[in-house]
Amino acid sequence: MNYTEDVVVRLPGLARSYTFLHISDAHIAYARDCDSDAEKEFAAKQTERWKLHAVAPIDAFTSFLSDAETLSPKPDAVFMAGDCTDYYSESNAIFMQKMLQKQSIEYLYVPGNHEGGSYTSHIPDIRACYPLYAAVMQNAPAFWVRDFGAFLVVGVDDSDRNITDGQLCKMQRVTEDGRPILLLLHIPLCTPANREQIMQVWGPSFMLGAEDSTKNAQRFSELVKAENSHVAAIFAGHLHFAHTGEFAPGRMQYVSAPLFSGFIRHITVTSDMAGTED
Repeated sequence: MNYTEDVVVRLPGLARSYTFLHISDAHIAYARDCDSDAEKEFAAKQTERWKLHAVAPIDAFTSFLSDAETLSPKPDAVFMAGDCTDYYSESNAIFMQKMLQKQSIEYLYVPGNHEGGSYTSHIPDIRACYPLYAAVMQNAPAFWVRDFGAFLVVGVDDSDRNITDGQLCKMQRVTEDGRPILLLLHIPLCTPANREQIMQVWGPSFMLGAEDSTKNAQRFSELVKAENSHVAAIFAGHLHFAHTGEFAPGRMQYVSAPLFSGFIRHITVTSDMAGTED
């Protein structure tokens, strides 16, 4: 597998190094034989929209899955930062569930605004997608925690650029654990490092915690950026271009370009004192 970018995250107290892959925005549009003609036509239209270099998004994704299975040693997990399916549909959700459940690698997945339906279906509450995607999102799409012993990976659904009271409380609690956190989001935090570039391309509506965000989103952003925060790194998507920059002094936010463009980030989590791998 060819990686577009290699990054190293250093955390204290690790007995070994860990490797992760980071992808987002695959934008798969899939229709089953039982779907209506209109649904099939829409899937074909969206596939053409996101096709790059004559490679359909679904083919880019299945190729990634196949290549990942051949890696030795296998990654500890793959971070999927949302919009991996292009719109809210039962067929897209079933396709994703079947594909991921076949894999021997763990996939840690947060929803994007496309999974939620706000992009095409104008569903008022994008959390309506939760029942369809729960099986591939740790059975807790809004907020999940994966414990790696010396550190945590936390996934938060910020796909409508809002943070609920419940999510905010859970984030406050998990930061009290004291262990370093790798945070997986769809929409990246608004930071001085990314603000100018995002504003030129998309505007403030593509950032979490921007001036037009909800109060809870701004509180969440402040909590994550705080000097005493245990969030060591953030991994996100949504922008359709790659970005790396500090969200707080010495702590980096990594935004993925779309998987359909071939972007794959390889992450090594290690410590200066890390020993050999098991």
